[in-house]
Amino acid sequence: MNPILEALISGPSFFLAFLIYANLNKVNIKANRWLGTFILCIFLIQIDTLFQKSNYFAEGSFELEILSLVSLIIAPVFYFSFVYYVESNRKWKAVDNLHFLFAILMLVLIIISHFLENDKIKTTSDKKIEYYTVFVFGILFCVMVTAYCIAAYIKIDKYQKNLYLYSSNIEAVNLNWLKQISICVLVLAFIWLADILFQLSDAFFLYDYFSSLVNFFGICFIAFHSLKQKEVFPFNKEQKNEINAVISEISIVDDSRKKLISDEKLIEMKLLLTELMEKEKPFLDFELSLLKLASLLNTSPHLLSYIINTGFNENFYQFINRYRIEQARKMILDPKMENLNLIGIAYESGFNSKTVFNTTFKKITNQTPSEFKKASNKI
Repeated sequence: MNPILEALISGPSFFLAFLIYANLNKVNIKANRWLGTFILCIFLIQIDTLFQKSNYFAEGSFELEILSLVSLIIAPVFYFSFVYYVESNRKWKAVDNLHFLFAILMLVLIIISHFLENDKIKTTSDKKIEYYTVFVFGILFCVMVTAYCIAAYIKIDKYQKNLYLYSSNIEAVNLNWLKQISICVLVLAFIWLADILFQLSDAFFLYDYFSSLVNFFGICFIAFHSLKQKEVFPFNKEQKNEINAVISEISIVDDSRKKLISDEKLIEMKLLLTELMEKEKPFLDFELSLLKLASLLNTSPHLLSYIINTGFNENFYQFINRYRIEQARKMILDPKMENLNLIGIAYESGFNSKTVFNTTFKKITNQTPSEFKKASNKI
């Protein structure tokens, strides 16, 4: 690719990495540091490509080899940005260093090889070995990126399933954009792999432009979402431990779960919870969480989760939204609410998203809100 175009594309990467590091909203601090480092790695890889194509450094120079090490750390850096989004209070473990072991070993080898370097002229055999080494390294790099992308996707998917256990407004913190990023990076890995295996950049002069533009728009996508994100875990340390206890409890097979309270006590707590929901209507708060509801019921989140799961055979998200849909149905049928449109009813019922309102309404009633309203007008 034209070095000028390469520079124009790499420049914004550095700026966007800086914006993510700055973290103007002061949310998800650890995760954003890792995400900013990931964007910075992309910038350094682009700079490495720029130097190679412009012949700024001699081929095989110490500077280029050091810069190429970024390719060995970008995948684990990407993975840890995901890890810290879903485990904000996670502490660094000694075993985590193993993710960067290959890069450290390569750094040592580069330093040793340049320390022992002599000025012998490379033979054809040396050049062939060097070519195949780069080829194999490229394939291993793509395999590594793919493995980390899949691991990151699984991590986010598990996190999203756990959201239903303690949040009634999962859209604000569902991290779907991170799943999309993992897919984008996976696509990029296949683009790189296809180039390595079939030399597509040599066969098609536009291939370099295409891969660089995909790279650039991917970075813009990451930056856009990272700058507008909310705090994923707006809880203190004690509350986070409570949530982790709830998640751990649900992961246990039904037959193996401990009975937290007697059947009589369960019936009593169910009645108290039902009375609270019908009289005080806490579900109208679109940011209602398991912790908030537990404090209103003067019980622990762990016990409340048990009451909802065992007593009502629902998770927290289903339980709260069932009440919201019932409230919406009453409002649609109420002649005094004719001045409100369906979006207004959705917000008044505790929903913060028209899409979620429509989807949830359809799931519970087998009708969309508009279908239900039309049917009620015919009665």
